[in-house]
Amino acid sequence: MKRTWRFWLALWAGKIITAGLLATGKKGTTLPGKISNWLDPQIMKHLSESYTDGIIMVTGTNGKTTTANLLASILGEAGKDFAFNQAGANLVTGITGALIQNTSWRGSSRARLALLEVDEATVPKFCKQVTPNLAIVTNFFRDQLDRYGELDTTVRMVKESLPKETVLILNADDPLVAQFGTNLTKAIYYGVERTPDSREESQETREARFCPSCGTALEYSLFHYGQLGVFKCSGCGFQRPEPKILAQDVHQNEGTLLFQVNEVTYQIALQGYYNLYNALAAFTAARELGCEDETIARGLRVFIPQAGRMERFYLSEGEVTLTLVKNPTGFDQVIQTMIGVNKPLGILIGINDLAADGRDISWLWDVNFERIGEQDVRIKKVVCTGLRAEDIALRLKYAGVSVEKLILEHSLEGALDHLKKTRAEDEAWFILPTYTLLFPFRGILENLQNSAGLTNSEAKGGKEARA
Repeated sequence: MKRTWRFWLALWAGKIITAGLLATGKKGTTLPGKISNWLDPQIMKHLSESYTDGIIMVTGTNGKTTTANLLASILGEAGKDFAFNQAGANLVTGITGALIQNTSWRGSSRARLALLEVDEATVPKFCKQVTPNLAIVTNFFRDQLDRYGELDTTVRMVKESLPKETVLILNADDPLVAQFGTNLTKAIYYGVERTPDSREESQETREARFCPSCGTALEYSLFHYGQLGVFKCSGCGFQRPEPKILAQDVHQNEGTLLFQVNEVTYQIALQGYYNLYNALAAFTAARELGCEDETIARGLRVFIPQAGRMERFYLSEGEVTLTLVKNPTGFDQVIQTMIGVNKPLGILIGINDLAADGRDISWLWDVNFERIGEQDVRIKKVVCTGLRAEDIALRLKYAGVSVEKLILEHSLEGALDHLKKTRAEDEAWFILPTYTLLFPFRGILENLQNSAGLTNSEAKGGKEARA
């Protein structure tokens, strides 16, 4: 496509705004893209034409950011340069802003490969202008119904938007994702044989009870979590595809996930078996991009969890894990991970209902907080904060958490102070905020970590040494 005066105006305006924001210490991820798209609505298409080695898109409900950063770690170990919206700004404005930062004033990209996390609702707009060479689809769960609408709408919207030329990296264990590869030769699947948490029966919330092809109730021989597992349809024969990359011998050891692919052991410094799928998605994509298995293993091993994705901080009082919560299935897996730590638990939950969080918080009643209630003897305290602190406290009361262990505190600093008081020996701390509370908490924790005499780089180095 010929570049017009509107493109040059949009590019230069975006670069000037980016430079100004960076000079003031801001990230410059959204505003440059917003202005540039206003000046030239086709700017993403123009910018994408320079990526001759390809564009990788990562989308799905849960795990987009972790998957993209795991793949980035592997590509970095492979010595590849690439454009990347690492900050997680995954709407049109953020994607455009990332591409602008990687583009020179003359309009040429500084890399020939792009790795882009894309919000599910943004996929149609993105794919109208950009044809990704590779698209990773992680999973589909209910998330912010006030923004996305019903899940069927989101799945259909993504499926219909993906270009036929795009090679798909698909989660074989999620029927909502696996259906994307039906009758396609360009679909590559990853999956899990079983985890220590896998069960023959499940009472968890499942999004895909019925076959996406014929509507018959799906039959499962094994559940991993949610609707993920080994499934088949007796009506039309739709079933879990055979994964090209299959994780076996899965287990955890002191905050590290270990698994085997073709009898080779890999490890990542992440907690929670749900993170295994993120690693497998990155693994499969890296293989497709020509990375050697040794490089993939090294990239997974040195990976450092990103902002609020089972991210660990080291305070004078001890270690604390910060992780984002945003929908029932994701929250259930975080609860499962906490319970699996087998230590006394101090928990801080922050719930906001701003636009980025989702205005409708009724999803809290679909979270299996009863799992926490069942562990009441191990729970030392649960601090509830945020705009909807009272709502989460009420939900926990009904879930069986002792009222005397529930603490209401709207101040974030005050909430953290409550968590730090009377820490039990060997107590594990978890801070679980929704999106608009994530970065405020992260800032507080970084300051406390630094004041304890341990810089972020030293803390990360400690994680790498243990990985």
